[in-house]
Amino acid sequence: MLLENKFYRVLSEERGEGLSAKYRVAILPECNVYDGHFPGDPVCPGVCNIETIKECAILLCGEQLRYSTIKQCRLTALATPTVCPEVDVQVNLSPSGEGYALQATIADDRQTYMILKGQLDKA
Repeated sequence: MLLENKFYRVLSEERGEGLSAKYRVAILPECNVYDGHFPGDPVCPGVCNIETIKECAILLCGEQLRYSTIKQCRLTALATPTVCPEVDVQVNLSPSGEGYALQATIADDRQTYMILKGQLDKA
């Protein structure tokens, strides 16, 4: 796990049906990624959000995974550690090919920050 306990910390896990879970995560404002990503007005980099989703998928299935395809990735709002210090990462996996089809969102009670669909293969 590259970003867990550096960029984000998992606060809770709520398992759903099958391979589905919602992870409540705290975005850690002290992460050094913000030193170069808009200091003073930090914005969560999209690539960090994409990695956070993958790491939550790994927690869900218990297997090492890698992205093989990203079919859709929409950044629908700016996530920042000051505006949204806690978000929900919803991960839905379906067995597919060498791994899993992925549908995921990052959101809070007010809005959705990212929508992602793709394929995660076993690493």
